[in-house]
Amino acid sequence: MAVPQNNPRGDIRSAEQDCPDLTLTVWLHVSLDESLPLQARFSYDESLPLEVDVEFSNSAGGVVTWALSRDLLIAGMHQPSGDGDVRILPPCPRHGGNSLWVLLQGRRGAALLEIRLAPVRRWIVGTLKSVPFGTEGLSMDWDESFSRVLAQGDR
Repeated sequence: MAVPQNNPRGDIRSAEQDCPDLTLTVWLHVSLDESLPLQARFSYDESLPLEVDVEFSNSAGGVVTWALSRDLLIAGMHQPSGDGDVRILPPCPRHGGNSLWVLLQGRRGAALLEIRLAPVRRWIVGTLKSVPFGTEGLSMDWDESFSRVLAQGDR
């Protein structure tokens, strides 16, 4: 499940983290003929191994952070994945595509994003070296995770 989060402080992670952040330009498609560039910063925290935070910022200073399932992001690289507020479509091999298509749906609207696959794929490999599949539960702070889930119900 994705959780949109406003992050006005711009929480910068420590340089000691095993998987450094990935920053790249993504494209927000606002119509069939118009796209706007956004900066996206992908972050991974080993203490929250099931999620990837993606902070989107525009040139006007607007910032929105979404918490995405790491498993959903990985699955979306290979096949259409997700339902509800996050859907991911892989590149179309028949048309030589090299981008992920991510549809984010929130309470006040939706965003269709085009994200280059290659840098995200390399970055995801780093998260898997940091916390391999099947070991996520060993590095989780379960009390913190449950507190965050319960707090979301209050929104």
